[in-house]
Amino acid sequence: MKKFLGCVLISLGFLAGTASASPAAPLAGSDYLVLPQAQPTSAGPGKIEVTEFFWYACPHCYALEPALQAWAMKQSKDVVFKRVAVAFQDRFEPHTRMFYALTALGKEAEMTPKVFKAIHVDHNYLLTAQAQADFLAQFGIDRKAYLDAYNGFAAQSNTRNADKTWRDYKIDGTPTIAIQGKYLVAPATSAESMQKAGTPATNEQQLFDATLKTADSIINGIRARRL
Repeated sequence: MKKFLGCVLISLGFLAGTASASPAAPLAGSDYLVLPQAQPTSAGPGKIEVTEFFWYACPHCYALEPALQAWAMKQSKDVVFKRVAVAFQDRFEPHTRMFYALTALGKEAEMTPKVFKAIHVDHNYLLTAQAQADFLAQFGIDRKAYLDAYNGFAAQSNTRNADKTWRDYKIDGTPTIAIQGKYLVAPATSAESMQKAGTPATNEQQLFDATLKTADSIINGIRARRL
């Protein structure tokens, strides 16, 4: 999928330190990153906000999706899970707009797995609003209603906000998970940490498991007021 290269890695220059811990006791700067300036969250008092930065055409986001959704479903009620759609290049903005148009229609959760499959299995890249409307019509979504949502104020506004948000978080690879506006975990970070520890991952699922375990540790640290 050469046309969609560049979605994967957090810049390794962003990582600091050479020590590494297990996902159960992760180290800042190695197993996860700490933003120098925390970003605002909207989850509310007593809540822990978890945000996945993703891109529909990112093969690693697609691969992570089942594990991430299962993980999110197991979280306690104090964890609020949300997503921000990322477009690192202007030509991929239609994917971001699609996510927010589906959200406006109340169809995002239902359709996201189907969108991932269309792009990564069927090679239907859905890079225009019309292509998206034609694809979604198969699942009972009215073409006009979709195009109205795609071109509507909510989708346009949310797309602009998403662009600002990933830039404020300094996201340069997907998937990346932000916790409480401050801590960043990602398969790329886990891969680097495991490599330094002399226990490199042998498959992508190991990276996903390590990433989500690190996220669990950070969430537990926030609950215990250690972070």
